[in-house]
Amino acid sequence: MDNAAGEVKIFDVVIIGAGPGGSTCALALRNAGLKVAIIDKAVFPRDKVCGELMHRKTVATLTRLVPEFESEFKAFAGTLIMKHTKVHYKKTVINFDWETESYTCPRLKLDDFLLSVVKKYSDTEIYTDTTPGKITVDEAGVTVTLKNDETIFQAKLIIGADGAQSTVAKQLAQKVMDKKHYLGAVRAYYKNVKDIKNDVSEVFFNSRYNLNYLWVFPVDGNLVNVGFGLLSNDISGKKINLKEAFYDYFKISPELADKFKDAEQVGPLEGFGVPLGSSVGITSGNSFMLLGDAASLSNPLSGTGMGNAILSGMLAGQHAAKCFAANNFSEEFMKEYDNTLQKEIINDLMASYKAQRILSKMPYMLDVVFWLSKFKRIKHYIQSHV
Repeated sequence: MDNAAGEVKIFDVVIIGAGPGGSTCALALRNAGLKVAIIDKAVFPRDKVCGELMHRKTVATLTRLVPEFESEFKAFAGTLIMKHTKVHYKKTVINFDWETESYTCPRLKLDDFLLSVVKKYSDTEIYTDTTPGKITVDEAGVTVTLKNDETIFQAKLIIGADGAQSTVAKQLAQKVMDKKHYLGAVRAYYKNVKDIKNDVSEVFFNSRYNLNYLWVFPVDGNLVNVGFGLLSNDISGKKINLKEAFYDYFKISPELADKFKDAEQVGPLEGFGVPLGSSVGITSGNSFMLLGDAASLSNPLSGTGMGNAILSGMLAGQHAAKCFAANNFSEEFMKEYDNTLQKEIINDLMASYKAQRILSKMPYMLDVVFWLSKFKRIKHYIQSHV
């Protein structure tokens, strides 16, 4: 939006970041009677490099906020419904037929679609191509200056939904990257991949890379999202070139090499970072809350984070409404949000972290898991609980 120089815009809530978490937060506030703004530095539609897999709870959460969401999302041209997964390890394949579906959708399309839902079902004011600069908090609330404009935003509450390099988290929570709890990953698109079905995701494990998996997710017709990640601590400590490791994966896995022998890479191999929920740290304070990657809520075992970004977006919106009802934006009052995150998300992240540590120290445990998965009752339990 074009703004007059020096203009002051006053809101109740300012959400920084218009991705899935930020959009969900705006939808959670749509009936709160508050004046809400979303600020994002990008111009939409814009791409976001990630695995692009959404678990069932993402859609379920958004449907709680907007009852029409599920039917509109499934009808959206970018959506594929995943019902099966093939897991490859040591030339063995286990097929899982999930009782609950998951979804893939290119982020270029998904984030734009979610923002269109915000526009359709709420009065949120949306400012794209708008880059936050300095953020200050005092007794009156929050002030946000911009890097590319003299406009000033003021609010009682600011919510950081601005991802792994969150401006809000850096300035208000003093968050810095910890390589022991940060995933470095790469992703590329391919077409003409052998034996791809639009309702089947695939993952390939290999012991050379600490049992980190390479994923193959169909996302759009003949296109698949292929990616791989490692802990940043391992990347730097072992001097691993992540892009070289990605292509090496195809050489050390005969079934993967066969699957991609006639495939064509579409576009570059791109990198991204994921703050893992093995070390969450500060998630709120005076007049602010963090959600999604800004709060380090990605799963340490799988690396997935969109579901938790969306769930935390809803929880942040719900707590924001409580703040205004109580006229209380203090650090102490924000502890209720922290406690809810702990119960709804962080406890599961800690369990995943323990499992990740066990697998990294005792890689033979994956052999045990594969062996157990051959038993129908155990396999059925996994299919019904994951």
